[in-house]
Amino acid sequence: MLEELQEFASALEESEELRLFYYGGQIPEREKRRAIDALTEGMNTSTSNFLKVLSDNGRETILDEVILRYETLVEEHLGRVDVEVTTAVDLSGETLERLRERLGAILDGREVVLETRVDPDILGGAVFRLGGDMMDGSIRGRLNTLREGMMQRGVV
Repeated sequence: MLEELQEFASALEESEELRLFYYGGQIPEREKRRAIDALTEGMNTSTSNFLKVLSDNGRETILDEVILRYETLVEEHLGRVDVEVTTAVDLSGETLERLRERLGAILDGREVVLETRVDPDILGGAVFRLGGDMMDGSIRGRLNTLREGMMQRGVV
C-alpha cells in the first residue's frame, strides 16, 4: 500500500490537472470517487478506499503527511532508522560504512540508512539528526557552547 500511495502522490506532483482535480472541491463526490477508482485501477482496494476516505472527509491535503508517517512506521517495523549526518568534508565509503556499523550498534542493532550532507561551516566533527533529535558534535557547536558558558560567567 505504501508504494501505491507514493505512486499516487508522485502522479499528483507531475500533473497540475490531477492536482486540481484531487485537491479541488469543485468535483461532485460521486464523480470524484469514480475517478479515484479509475486512477487506482490495479492497486490494492485498501489504497483506493483510503484515498476515497480522505476525499469524502475533505482531508486530501494531509496525504503527504500521512505518507511520511506511514513510511516511518514501515521503516521502524523493518528495523531501519534514517540518520542524517552533516560533516565539514565528504566522508569516504569506508568511513561511512564504519559510521553506519557504529550507529547500528548504538541503536540496538537496527539497520541505519545514512543521508549525508557537507557543511564546511561546522569546521569539523559531525551533526547527527535522528527523527526529531539532534546531536551536535561539531567544532562549531562546541565553540558556541563554550562561548555561551563564558557569557553566563561574565568572562566575555
